[in-house]
Amino acid sequence: MLKWSIKKYFNITGWRYNQFPDLKKAVILMAPHTSIWDFVLGKLYLNLYEKKAKVFIKKEAFWWPLGYFLKKWGGIPVDRGKRTGLTEKAIETFNQNKEFLLIITPEGTRKKTKHWKKGFIRIARGANVPVVLGYLDKKTKTLGFLDFVAMEGSDEEIMERVKRKYTGLTGLRKNKFETGYEQA
Repeated sequence: MLKWSIKKYFNITGWRYNQFPDLKKAVILMAPHTSIWDFVLGKLYLNLYEKKAKVFIKKEAFWWPLGYFLKKWGGIPVDRGKRTGLTEKAIETFNQNKEFLLIITPEGTRKKTKHWKKGFIRIARGANVPVVLGYLDKKTKTLGFLDFVAMEGSDEEIMERVKRKYTGLTGLRKNKFETGYEQA
């Protein structure tokens, strides 16, 4: 019933999507992240494929009653103001579980920024799991799986490849997303 409802919602609202890869473990990057609704659409998409992913969310978002729903949907509160060993905890969680999907928004904010966070690289390398590029594009009303990330090279080289893959996409809030690269 849930899958049918989600498909119906996407159909009525005009959103198209593609097949998510059959993975038990992965870091899923989700971009653009310009609105809370990006998160909602991404979670609905993953629910179509019965993927129960966790997602890092700033702790300030966990006020009542929203916090209850964020936790139910896999939200993990993150204190961005201090070091908490989050990367190590994520690696440990991957290593202790047969199935674990972790969503990370590489921008680390809904504000426009060229300075994306590289923690996903350390987590994926430390846990030896693939990095999947999830996306949405308001301009074309598409969302889903974009590509896998090649993890060869330096952190900067990996980040450059990731940003180039997302170049040209538009978030739900039009002028809040930037990769630092021009569309080819």
